[in-house]
Amino acid sequence: MSVMGQTTYDFQVPVATLRIQMTKIGPAKYMSHLDFIRTVDRSVRRAKLPITLSCGFNPRPRMSFSPALPVGVSSHSEFVDIMLKEPMDANEASLRLNDSLPSGMKVVSSRILPPNVPALSAIIQASAYRLDFHGERQVRPDHVSMAVDEIMDKDSIVIKRVTPKGIRKVNLRPLIYDINVESSRSHVSVYATVASGSRGNLRPFDLAQVILDFQGVQNSGVVISITREGLYVFRDGKLCLPW
Repeated sequence: MSVMGQTTYDFQVPVATLRIQMTKIGPAKYMSHLDFIRTVDRSVRRAKLPITLSCGFNPRPRMSFSPALPVGVSSHSEFVDIMLKEPMDANEASLRLNDSLPSGMKVVSSRILPPNVPALSAIIQASAYRLDFHGERQVRPDHVSMAVDEIMDKDSIVIKRVTPKGIRKVNLRPLIYDINVESSRSHVSVYATVASGSRGNLRPFDLAQVILDFQGVQNSGVVISITREGLYVFRDGKLCLPW
């Protein structure tokens, strides 16, 4: 179909959804969410997957993404839905994509799902993060454990966020589901499961700062490396991967 010499595309109906789980590590962790979307878009095109396109003068692959990852946070579990206009084997699609994706981004698992599955942003309810504390200033494991115990015993942990509409107070405590502490000689690791998605979202950097505040440790001299280890939905009270 063309209008005034320009080609347009009619709305294409998908026959299946390719849901992929992928990494975003190394240099890729410094991509913004918009750059991540653009990179996946280009890789899908280079892989020549049978994607459905949006309509209009500038058709784009029809995809949906899991909740945005903060810049500087690594991930082993980002999810992307790619709408397909033809049936395709999930393993073959993964191999093609991995040949097209840049360093640090790799498909680790994939499934073919029905074409009408709810958007990832609507179903994701929880994220699992690993927070590694290390650096010039010593962060003692026993102090971190005491801070975590205090946090879990609290009914309310209120922080202030600066927004375009002014300063807003947010109670983080209902957004924290579980925290565990592990340590080695070089660093202390905190594993936390927190709310994520449209119904509530805890920023991992906010949680890291709360832990330091409860310890009475100044951020100066402490290096915090954060990795998203998983994204989940609740089914029958249990955390499950969104397959």
